[in-house]
Amino acid sequence: MLCPMRLQFGPDDEDGFYSARDALLVRFEGWLDDRPAAPHADPSQVAGEAALALDWKWAYGDGHLGRWTPSDVREFLLAWCPRKLSVSAADAATIPASFAAFAAFLGDQGLLVSGSSPVRELAAAATGLTADFVAAMGDETNFGMAKSLFAGALAEGVDLADADQMQEWMAAFNARPEEDRRRLIDGPASRAPTRHAMPPVTPPDDVEVAASRSAAPILAKFAALAEFAGTGRKLTQTGNFTLADARVLVELLGTGDVMDPRFGERTFRTTSSGDLTGLRQIFTWARKAGVVRVAHGRVHATKKGLAIARDPGAFFDRAVDALLAVGPLSSQRDPDGWLAWPEVTALLDRFTLALLTGPYVAQRPLPLDDLCAGATDAVLEAFEFPHTTDDRVARHVAVDVVDLVDALELAGVVRRIDAVAPEGDDADLAGGRRAGGSVELTPAGVIITRRLLEDAGYEAPTAGRFTDATATELLLGADAEDFATLMGEIHAWRRRRSPEQAARELADAARALGHDPALCNIALAVMADIDLGIAGPEVRALAAEPATRGFALCWLVDRGLEDPSALFDPDDLACFVDVLAERAVTRGPEGLRDTLALAGDHDKQVAVIGRLWRLPAPPTEFVLGAIGETHPVKAVAKAARKALFQRRSSTGPL
Repeated sequence: MLCPMRLQFGPDDEDGFYSARDALLVRFEGWLDDRPAAPHADPSQVAGEAALALDWKWAYGDGHLGRWTPSDVREFLLAWCPRKLSVSAADAATIPASFAAFAAFLGDQGLLVSGSSPVRELAAAATGLTADFVAAMGDETNFGMAKSLFAGALAEGVDLADADQMQEWMAAFNARPEEDRRRLIDGPASRAPTRHAMPPVTPPDDVEVAASRSAAPILAKFAALAEFAGTGRKLTQTGNFTLADARVLVELLGTGDVMDPRFGERTFRTTSSGDLTGLRQIFTWARKAGVVRVAHGRVHATKKGLAIARDPGAFFDRAVDALLAVGPLSSQRDPDGWLAWPEVTALLDRFTLALLTGPYVAQRPLPLDDLCAGATDAVLEAFEFPHTTDDRVARHVAVDVVDLVDALELAGVVRRIDAVAPEGDDADLAGGRRAGGSVELTPAGVIITRRLLEDAGYEAPTAGRFTDATATELLLGADAEDFATLMGEIHAWRRRRSPEQAARELADAARALGHDPALCNIALAVMADIDLGIAGPEVRALAAEPATRGFALCWLVDRGLEDPSALFDPDDLACFVDVLAERAVTRGPEGLRDTLALAGDHDKQVAVIGRLWRLPAPPTEFVLGAIGETHPVKAVAKAARKALFQRRSSTGPL
């Protein structure tokens, strides 16, 4: 077994921390090297970026290198790095993915201690913050003094790695007038922004987008409102609908408002339609979008508003832009209300793009609770609340995020999945708000989010270069890309095929790429997302073919379609080498040890290892090296090292 490591260090234990950090990073880099299918081309860079997180944890966190939560991830990525790390936003874009890999390493090696979140949550927290992180790294208002100085030097053409250049520049800087020095330290706002790239996303089908645009719920409400307003409806002196008209509109538009609500035995008369949140939102939004106009105390339908009923989808972009302009949350809030916090409302309205970016990049639904947590962190970082607790702020922000998301759902940009409607007394306390569930983009929402990202200065490429290629061509062509791009291309490729067609092509790719264990395993990993009844027979056929037998057997065993004993056949050691390689990559040293134990006791394992070195299978050296370095039984490890030496020193045919 691997020796336990000391992972917690106090602020004065500098020697202990750096010693443990360096040992941990060496181990991490070796772990990355042993993974041929790893998403990172340069393990040393990934380890170097993980070192930043460890430095932060010791100097600014709780000092425990094995205890991590999503809050730690957010503080490291969105607070410390933008302020302290003197790296361009473009060069820093890989840091979230590197931390996700480091979290996977800690989990695989059993180094995450009690109090840590699961690996999948840590990885999701890191990768889900990529867009916010890149934006924060490029926002000069976040820079600390030292980082502002380095940014200024870099902007003036200084090579930061050249000590002589930096010394010369610093001397010149110190000679500048104080006003000039202060301006540079504060960070000029006029520096040209850098465009940062998002991972490629699969564009939805044009037919899906068109249907999604037309189905946006707000468009039917706008059409009904325009028809109701017609040539003119009288408004009150405060610019609201009369109560008689409001009563009709609440039903006509399905605003969800309750007029003259009852609480217990008491009835509270509605005295102004301005108190009806849903109606006020739609009216404010409709005016901003040009659906209706107000003049001389009356509201009139516009030509654009009356045309919505004929072609709702044509008005979709205008409706969304109007909502963003007025603010998804501001449109629902009375700034003079007794529970109002207008500064926070404005911040959360600006948070809308960050909220949309999560499900956009992930290309899947994200839990509403995660979006609430991200918004809460943003609010707590931006404001101080001396008279309340963070938990109370979090509850308040969660209500705001639900309202914001519901506005986006009304706009047809997102949809909520598995949201729970409150019942009974809870319904009154929650104001009728649904809780929980997850949030995903509609097809039209994907397109609008991509446009918003580009407007904000991001590159938002689409995946699909290989949609007409075979699975083999896809994997070979995208192999040189980063992991996010590869996954984006696979997602786009799958969308163009039925599950049956995708399974057949991926099986053919596994056959063609059997000489490349990494790509063969990626093909099988993609098949794992296809229904077992479809993919299972294709993989079983691969298990009957020598080049793919070992990898296919692992796939079948992992899904309960084969007994683990099937992984070892004493008469087919070439297959067993592939099995050992797959287990070493996917399950680490313990998985490798447990799989080798299928050969029998330690003496039998030594005997099998003594036969492995002659095998021509590509992963043989990797397997022998891994056993020699990690196996806890000295005799077995020694046998593997001896076999590896024999293989490397042999001059004859293997």
